[in-house]
Amino acid sequence: MDAKTIISILVSLLTISSAIFIVVLQRKTERIKIIENQLSEKKYKAYSELVGIFYNIFKDVKNNTPADNGNLISQLIDVKKDLFIYGSDDVFRKFTTWLSFSTENQNDLNHMNYFLDLMLEIRKDMGKKNTSLTKNEIMLNLIQDKKVLDEFSEYWK
Repeated sequence: MDAKTIISILVSLLTISSAIFIVVLQRKTERIKIIENQLSEKKYKAYSELVGIFYNIFKDVKNNTPADNGNLISQLIDVKKDLFIYGSDDVFRKFTTWLSFSTENQNDLNHMNYFLDLMLEIRKDMGKKNTSLTKNEIMLNLIQDKKVLDEFSEYWK
């Protein structure tokens, strides 16, 4: 074999090898994206369920209906599990801080401070890294009364 033939064979082999490498790399990249999307969906679902639990409690309070504590505890345990597996570290820590404070200080309204921190952290983790919402804005949205907000805003300053 002459040098031109050997070079032609080497170039062909390198081209084929490069093409195979690119295909394998693209497939791995696609699989990583699929896995990331699945994890992201589960994380957002966990965050949505946590916020949903709070709003369901809020509805019960507004409607003066008793909460179903058994169901609430079950939902909360499921959310704990999902946040542990799928939530960001910062959201997990804020959630744990809020739960711990609420458990240890059941009649202390300062738990709203920790809850609002958790809500803001969830917003940040869901892609709103530069959210400009404040705790007062979230509370005003919830209670819709500026006078009541002014009375309680000392708890989350």
